[in-house]
Amino acid sequence: MHDSEHWLRVWELFDRIVELPSAQRADALRELEDDEAVRAEVAALLRANDSHGESSPAADGSEQAPRLWPGTEVGCWQVQSLLGRGGMGEVYLSHRVGNDFQQRAALKLLMAFDSAEDRARFAAERRILARLEHPGIAHLLDGGEHEGMPYAVMEYVEGVALTAHARGLPLAARLELVLQACAAVSHAHQHLIIHRDLKPANMLVTPEGRLKLLDFGIAKRLSPLSREAEEATQVIRASPDYCAPEQLSGEPVSTATDVYALGVVMYELLAGQRPWQLGGLPIIRAMERLSLQDPVPPSKRLTGSERHAVRGDLDSIVLKAMQVNPQHRYPTVDAFADDLRAHLEQRPVKARNATFGYLLARRLQRHRTAFALTAALFASLAIGLVALTLQTRETAMERDNARREAARNDAVRQYLSLMFRSAGEREANDEVSARDVLNEAARRIHEQFADDPDSRADISLALAELYFQLNDYTGARPLLEQLLEEDDVRADVRAMAMHDLAQVNFRENHKADAAELLQQAQAYWMQEPGFEPQLLDSRLLQAQLEQAQGDPQRALATLKDTLPGRIALSGREHRDTAVLINNLGTAYYQAAQFEEAVTYLQQAYDIWTALGQDRSADALNTLNNWAGAEVQLGRAVQAVDIFRRALALRRDLYGPSAALAALINNLGKTLNVLGHHLEALPLLREAMAMATEHAGGDANTITLSAGLGLVDALAATAQPLQAQETLDWLQPRIIDNYGEQHPLAAMLEVSRARALHAAGNTTGARQSLALARQLMEALGPAGKRALEQIRELEQQWDP
Repeated sequence: MHDSEHWLRVWELFDRIVELPSAQRADALRELEDDEAVRAEVAALLRANDSHGESSPAADGSEQAPRLWPGTEVGCWQVQSLLGRGGMGEVYLSHRVGNDFQQRAALKLLMAFDSAEDRARFAAERRILARLEHPGIAHLLDGGEHEGMPYAVMEYVEGVALTAHARGLPLAARLELVLQACAAVSHAHQHLIIHRDLKPANMLVTPEGRLKLLDFGIAKRLSPLSREAEEATQVIRASPDYCAPEQLSGEPVSTATDVYALGVVMYELLAGQRPWQLGGLPIIRAMERLSLQDPVPPSKRLTGSERHAVRGDLDSIVLKAMQVNPQHRYPTVDAFADDLRAHLEQRPVKARNATFGYLLARRLQRHRTAFALTAALFASLAIGLVALTLQTRETAMERDNARREAARNDAVRQYLSLMFRSAGEREANDEVSARDVLNEAARRIHEQFADDPDSRADISLALAELYFQLNDYTGARPLLEQLLEEDDVRADVRAMAMHDLAQVNFRENHKADAAELLQQAQAYWMQEPGFEPQLLDSRLLQAQLEQAQGDPQRALATLKDTLPGRIALSGREHRDTAVLINNLGTAYYQAAQFEEAVTYLQQAYDIWTALGQDRSADALNTLNNWAGAEVQLGRAVQAVDIFRRALALRRDLYGPSAALAALINNLGKTLNVLGHHLEALPLLREAMAMATEHAGGDANTITLSAGLGLVDALAATAQPLQAQETLDWLQPRIIDNYGEQHPLAAMLEVSRARALHAAGNTTGARQSLALARQLMEALGPAGKRALEQIRELEQQWDP
């Protein structure tokens, strides 16, 4: 037997026998294995494992007295009780008493320093960890020395260990917890800190479902601060079952080390057990096991529907994170999280060496709901495509229109079936996408249908609509423009092409061209019978254009006039009706008619709920708009409840995005209104960072709005210097990108006034407030609520 085969067999037997009672192990080993050498190795590993267990305090039943007794004062902290102990020290529930201020915390008392160098290192690392400010990380509150022993005081987190909380949760909820852990670890990595002991016991979940990462006790800076010799000692302190191979071997660690541990944690959440048990094994044996034996894919430890849900993407993601070679893992924790979100959003994951068919099916599977009306169109496709937003509209069209639509569907089905089938037969790399196939299909239309203009037009329109679903307006434009240039295109197809090209122009900020094309399409639909659905749909774009042209009342009238026809055609509990009512509520909001906005937005959300779509992106947008209207009406408490509901759902379902950043910003600023500034601070910082990443740099409106909220929170918590630094950062980004007359410029002056007042400069504060009033008055109805806030500040600051 080769050496690698020998050890694989050893580990296989060890896993099978270690859980048996001691009295049964020898007989089981003889029955399962004839090779004496293999039996000897397994027996040695079992003895090592048992020896480790017997030497632990839990095994021998001994109780060691705590080093600190209740009532002991450590700095400004008073010990209440022992919470637990580990290899690096003891943790006590403590509270800070003084100046009538009481705060509970977890005080970790570490082993005594061995040298002055150790003391300096601890002080430096404590300063580094104090900078970690993230909602997913227990915050370092204090630290120092007590009778020669270092201590660190952490935020006390009431919660349960990750695995205990996750037991019985749906798969999506467990994956959301992994994403929360990734976000916290990523924040640490951005501050050049590696955790090095990630495990479920160091991840508590609060009653609200928020994960908190604990215990940076063996964290390492990505800098020359630590000695190389430190690696060999600190690796032993980590939990072996979650250790990366380089930790066990004493090699340098990196951010990839934490990626590995997160992979093991995710494995345990998926499979209900760890990939292996290394605790108690000699380091050399643990290293051999990690090097020689690949983990069993988590799906193979499951059965039935659970196995099906995990097999494929999730298996691949976990196993990539747990690669032995750090360079073969995800390069960053963010890359790991991105792949996990890709799976949740039914996009291709980078961990899989996918064929073209996999990548294409994944891209279009994302739009399953949007494409529900056209499933029959692709029923014959083996790769499961149920795409194309071809709406048959047969119930609303005359018989001849329905027949033409059926012929169109047949031509499209046959052509695209051929294109997708031939593409699916070839392999592809990560760059291949549905767009590649669409580009090829669009290129060949004229060649394929030179003598069949009707089919050519139908397929061109179908492809353009499919580009829409991929948010590729650049790809849709040439198809639509070509249709409108041809003389032999049917009038109904031409009208639809005009409408779709109007959508493209609106998205690309060519509003005058969009309005002209839309009017032409609507003129045709109003003249011809059977096109009421198209006409009703077009009113949404019409209202958007009217709003963009500065006429909110006209936009309101358009949507109000459209609503009865929509309900008559689709019924009240219908997605299209919910979209229209949501848009109507939003139009009332933009017209500063906030009571009416709340009424319609509540109605829209009730429809989403009745349809079972209250967790959809559309429903979350409705919640956000509804909460915003409540804020404008001065009902901040109700708004916070709605924002929290929307935020929890969006974070759970979709992960970081510009939309999530906007929600976090809205919640943070509403907490400011209620005076909950300390709670708002981390939210507003998170919103700024997320919007900068997902909304196009640091000058987008979400980042800047959150920055202004941050200034207000800093000023309200007596941090005027930080408030001024943030203002200095914001001003050029607002003025240079949006101008001095923009609402953001007005709000900049309001925030500046608050910061100046907090710093004691009341004259400067009043000057900034006066400038803000002037700018807000010029905005008309849009500045109404802000003017009320300015008046409130003026009244507060009057002597």
